[in-house]
Amino acid sequence: MQEKKFFKGIYGTNSIEFAQGLINVQGFGDVSKQYHGRVKPHIHNNLLQVFLIEEGSTEFYYGAGKALIKAPAFIAVPKNKEHGFVHQTNVEGWIISLADTVLEHMLQQEAEVVFGMDEIRVVSVTPAAPATVELFRTMQQCVKEYRAQLPGRLLMLQYLVGQMLVQLYRLSANGQKSLVTSDNSSKVYFRRFQQLIKEGNSYKKSVKEYARVLLISAGHLSRICRSIAGKSPKDIIIDYFITEAQFALTDVDRSISAISFSLGFDDPAYFARLFKKRTGLTPMAFRKQLGVIRS
Repeated sequence: MQEKKFFKGIYGTNSIEFAQGLINVQGFGDVSKQYHGRVKPHIHNNLLQVFLIEEGSTEFYYGAGKALIKAPAFIAVPKNKEHGFVHQTNVEGWIISLADTVLEHMLQQEAEVVFGMDEIRVVSVTPAAPATVELFRTMQQCVKEYRAQLPGRLLMLQYLVGQMLVQLYRLSANGQKSLVTSDNSSKVYFRRFQQLIKEGNSYKKSVKEYARVLLISAGHLSRICRSIAGKSPKDIIIDYFITEAQFALTDVDRSISAISFSLGFDDPAYFARLFKKRTGLTPMAFRKQLGVIRS
């Protein structure tokens, strides 16, 4: 069995620079031209991607299936879904990549919207379906705002991304079919695991304790996480608390030690080491990068 190919960034790369930690935009044609119109099947375990196809046609590969997509159209590909392309003509458009952990933080009061992003969707844009035209325009506004570098850009991007996700969710809720579905039982366990991490809000809780609450073994939980997210349960826990720490560190009135204790870390020094290992920066350096200087 061929090993799945994971990328943490755009196809062929293992890093990505997000505006506001949220969104990255790349030219779809620019990326595919680097690989002569062929993007081999691959997986991202940390990105929701939307492909805007403004001109041309491409053969879209998803899992064991394929579909011919003609412009204008868009494709929504959630994390952990295999996908690839073979362009049939010159293709022009955009790749909008969204950081999954920040999205979940944005939409924590609207969990069903996040969960509604779990399937691959291919949508033809047609005047006969006005909602598709409206959503396509919102996506194009995201691209325009990302590239314009105007005052208030980050705030506007956050607003537009939220609008885009809600429109995409409403489109799917109104009967837009998905191309690929996941194993329901594993998905339920995985979602519940994520919810338990958020509800407990403490790094102290072990993988075995989460598995006990879920009424499954730690090994079973590990297999579920690796099949859905390509990560171990411990890595998923760490990623969640490092993301929470990044948000908390933007609050100038809270000390780094207080933040580490609030997240369930007994030792601020351990928290600082783990934070640097995951982000490449110490908490202090992260704050300085943001213009926050309190320690």
